[in-house]
Amino acid sequence: MDAKITKSRLANLLSYDWLKIIAAILAVVFLLLVFFTTIKTRARDEQIYTVYIYSTTESVSGGDPDMTLLSGDGANEFARAGMEKGIFSYDVLNAELENFGTGAYSETIFQSRRMAMQGTVMFVSDYLTPGKEAEEGETLTTTLDQLLENVEDPDRCFVLETEQYLKDCEAYLVRFFGENWREGTLDREEARACFMARNEKDNRYHLASQKEQGVKDEEARLEKLREDFIFVLDNCFATGVYTHTEVTLGGEGKEVTGSYAVNVGGLPSLRKFVYHNVKRTNEAGQEEYVQSGEDICLVLFNNDNDEGKGGDAANDLRFETISFLRYLFEEYGA
Repeated sequence: MDAKITKSRLANLLSYDWLKIIAAILAVVFLLLVFFTTIKTRARDEQIYTVYIYSTTESVSGGDPDMTLLSGDGANEFARAGMEKGIFSYDVLNAELENFGTGAYSETIFQSRRMAMQGTVMFVSDYLTPGKEAEEGETLTTTLDQLLENVEDPDRCFVLETEQYLKDCEAYLVRFFGENWREGTLDREEARACFMARNEKDNRYHLASQKEQGVKDEEARLEKLREDFIFVLDNCFATGVYTHTEVTLGGEGKEVTGSYAVNVGGLPSLRKFVYHNVKRTNEAGQEEYVQSGEDICLVLFNNDNDEGKGGDAANDLRFETISFLRYLFEEYGA
């Protein structure tokens, strides 16, 4: 049988079977895309650190600057290059930022995000202009008040009680460093068990050598968390730069007062990240609006209501916000 490939035979093949050849090539490309998509590492929900900026919609606030938060250059930089700054541990794979604005659909967008349990923390204003008076028949409220006013069951609040959050973080560190967690030695076996329970099936760790590197990264994560937690306690809360903001939640008969936000407005340069406009009198005695971070708070989302006000107790990455609080202080504390 003459099976020699000649120019004429090749020309005939291309003339009659070119559609089949193209279809075969496309099929191979499709299969390769499916394969690489399947093996690609996809961030789990807890591996995405999402920062929201929330304002009262203009239709409700009437454009009140007290209730309108705007993004500064720092927020835009965080959204663009947050992961490059080394703020978070190795297991946070993506950092995002979204300002909902004050448009007609801003509240709808926010509610849809929360229905999907998206978001890690959110900036909210608790600012009231000094001397501000309520209109007849109305009560002065802040955006933070309005955000939480419909929480009827404090045990199922969608934001965390912040003092409890710090206690939970300390208890978490005791698990790995012992009762003297500030100076104790890391329990490496516990760190390994923690890593394997969370990441054993992660696509990044197929090989034994990759798993060993992952364990080392886990140890570094825990050491970093301890360092960041001590920093935040001693330099932020102990000095009064950060304070817990008390809010009363719950309907009639279920009212509970607790700390449901961290006031980070004491940071002198917070306005570079997020700000509202406030009236000030300039040197010429004229009133003008200036950018300010005064009484801007950070709320921490509870993304697992079944665990109660302490948040998702099974999520090892729930304390990444400690590192974010340190980042804010170091970037905007001067």
